[in-house]
Amino acid sequence: MPPAIEQFLGSVPQPEAARALRSLCALMLSAEPALVAEIKWNAPSFTLAGRDVVTTGVNRDGSIRLVLHRGAAKAAPGTQRPSIDDPDALLEWRGVDRAIATFAEEGAVGGNADAVSHLVRQWVSTAEPTTA
Repeated sequence: MPPAIEQFLGSVPQPEAARALRSLCALMLSAEPALVAEIKWNAPSFTLAGRDVVTTGVNRDGSIRLVLHRGAAKAAPGTQRPSIDDPDALLEWRGVDRAIATFAEEGAVGGNADAVSHLVRQWVSTAEPTTA
């Protein structure tokens, strides 16, 4: 785990939430080796070729969130939601460019590891810059 992420995890006041978030961050890095982990928006975040694509964090109730996104800016008018295969219905779409999955605890992260890895790989593939 990158040092900045470890430092952040050490500051999470709820031990169970810290363990769950550590598992989720490790899952992100193993699902897509091209992701670069950093702390952004006061949370472990992941970029692809310098573009923000995934952010994690701890909710007030201690649950863990995974946000698939395209950075802070709103999607351009006419943007279509990417076709993401989500057979376990983990994602809650919050727009055409943003979806959230929430996990109650570390067991929920581990129990959905394959599905989460699949979602992240799909999301990253839709974020890859195209070459003309």
